[in-house]
Amino acid sequence: MELFSADDFITKVVNEYSDTIYRIALNITHSPQDSFDICQEVFIILMKNTDKIKNEKHLKAWLIRVAVNCSKNLMRKASKVRTVSLEDVGEIEFNQQYRDLTLLQAVGKLSEKYSTVIYLHYYEDMKIDDISDTLKISRSAVKLRLSRGREKLKSILEKENYNA
Repeated sequence: MELFSADDFITKVVNEYSDTIYRIALNITHSPQDSFDICQEVFIILMKNTDKIKNEKHLKAWLIRVAVNCSKNLMRKASKVRTVSLEDVGEIEFNQQYRDLTLLQAVGKLSEKYSTVIYLHYYEDMKIDDISDTLKISRSAVKLRLSRGREKLKSILEKENYNA
């Protein structure tokens, strides 16, 4: 991937993938602040590992895998106190009128193994094979998690009287 200088390469990657990485982190952490931190961490890790990137497809999968792993690591830290700022509470209350946000919030209520595959498949338009490669799980595991995740999502939405 030596088509660009190191600075140009990082700038291009940040411009192209920062929104995707942020949304993946937000889906797992449910925290805008933590998601921004994870974005920065992912790009720092990339700067230290540019030699490991084989091609454009590998780059996207690698970035997503690092974002998922960084998000999981953050969530595992037992000492991390989970708080929400007053600004975010107000923003969430106002935005709940939008169906897409309500649906995304319902996806966020799923366990991480279901929410990640559903998010990658439906929000990032990734194919089952790509999700399998990215998360290092079998195709059948991806299909099973999608199926079970949809069932659990349906149950959550029914309990919340979600009307599409």
